[in-house]
Amino acid sequence: MRTSDEELMARCRNGDMSAFELLVIRYKDLIVNYIHRCICDYHRAEDLAQETFIRVLKSANSYEPKCQFKNWIYLIATNLCRNEVRNRNRRNTAFLDDLVPEGEDVNHSYFMRDRGYLPDELYEKKEQQLMIQGALNMLPENQRIALNLVTFQDLRYDEIGEIMNCSVSAVKSLIHRARQNLKSLLIEVGIGESFNAKV
Repeated sequence: MRTSDEELMARCRNGDMSAFELLVIRYKDLIVNYIHRCICDYHRAEDLAQETFIRVLKSANSYEPKCQFKNWIYLIATNLCRNEVRNRNRRNTAFLDDLVPEGEDVNHSYFMRDRGYLPDELYEKKEQQLMIQGALNMLPENQRIALNLVTFQDLRYDEIGEIMNCSVSAVKSLIHRARQNLKSLLIEVGIGESFNAKV
């Protein structure tokens, strides 16, 4: 039987590093991918994921399972992402640089299908990836985070509510507005009309 995350944290509190290592194994890829989608910088995402786990370990002694561990670790990662974006904005760095690293699959479910592409189609696909990621990054912060959590992390509305400290109805509203705004942005760049997949 699989040991729960909360039980592993209880063992971490008692100094069991193997329990912490198991938590890292369970969540590392999820957290790196989540942060990457939020900040569009894979190497920085790895750094912030490491910082997320450092904070988990430092908080082991005071951790109380008031909510699921999964929601708690996403909350830590979300706060780090928000800080990263705000720091970038203060430094006036380009937020949309290197949106899709070479070889990365598309950041939207419609383009995640395994399909064969001819060279011209590959170029068009890459262009669409950039437009979609650019449109996602233009969404207000809370809309972008909520849409990221529901679409790419497969979290339920109640879980997102815990992470974002808001009600389920507020989460639904955020996601609805995010989808509407994304559709409008994609229409502006000329791909919304043919964009039939639901985010």
